[in-house]
Amino acid sequence: MDEKTKTLIQTLAQQYETAAFLTADPSQFMHRYTDARDAETAAFIAANLAFGRREQILSHTERILEAAGNSVAEWILREEYRRFFVNGNSSFYRIFSDTDMLLFCDSLRRFLRESTDGTLGGFFRPRFFSESTAHYHTVIARAFPAACRLVPHTADSASKRLNMLLRWLVRRRSAVDLGLWDFLSSERLLMPLDTHVMHQSTELGFFERTRTGKIRQATLKAAVQLTEAMREIFPDDPVRADFALFGLGVNKA
Repeated sequence: MDEKTKTLIQTLAQQYETAAFLTADPSQFMHRYTDARDAETAAFIAANLAFGRREQILSHTERILEAAGNSVAEWILREEYRRFFVNGNSSFYRIFSDTDMLLFCDSLRRFLRESTDGTLGGFFRPRFFSESTAHYHTVIARAFPAACRLVPHTADSASKRLNMLLRWLVRRRSAVDLGLWDFLSSERLLMPLDTHVMHQSTELGFFERTRTGKIRQATLKAAVQLTEAMREIFPDDPVRADFALFGLGVNKA
């Protein structure tokens, strides 16, 4: 990687990793809560709805959190979501139906109930250390039933939403990311690959276009490849580059 590109990404990461980033990003929701359980639960909901148009992501997440009231974790534990997601297989958000949302919330409830300390981190922490896996996101995916469509289960998936969630919960000393899961290492996080990140990564030469000139598909292999490239710039925290590439893409759109 040439020095000009390194400097550009370093500069953009510093420019965009600020509290102002939260204004139009779904990461804003977890910052509403002082209780770790609520912040984690809001993060899981917001991250797993984070695809499509940002205004729609924000509005649908807002609807859920408004229904949940002061404590989204207690709302989940008391199964009050069953009075909110009542339309069966009718769409709630894009491809996800109310039935899909119920299964997702049922899983969160199980995690909270089985946690060693009542937090989602308390549920996942022993699993991160006991399961053999190269990537953190697979531990989270395995905990959800295969029928849960909000969470990808295929081995080659880039798992953008889960890797974004992990960025939010693991990275510390950030104006955006909360760092609640300090038992995990930022060094092992993978870049979340969305349309903006894939496009800008291609424009900067990290990916080649397909034979027909299109942007490559986001896959696990691509996420690993880009993460390793970003490690040249941020050796201990490669996903800091997500702010640079995403911010550059959004502001060019």
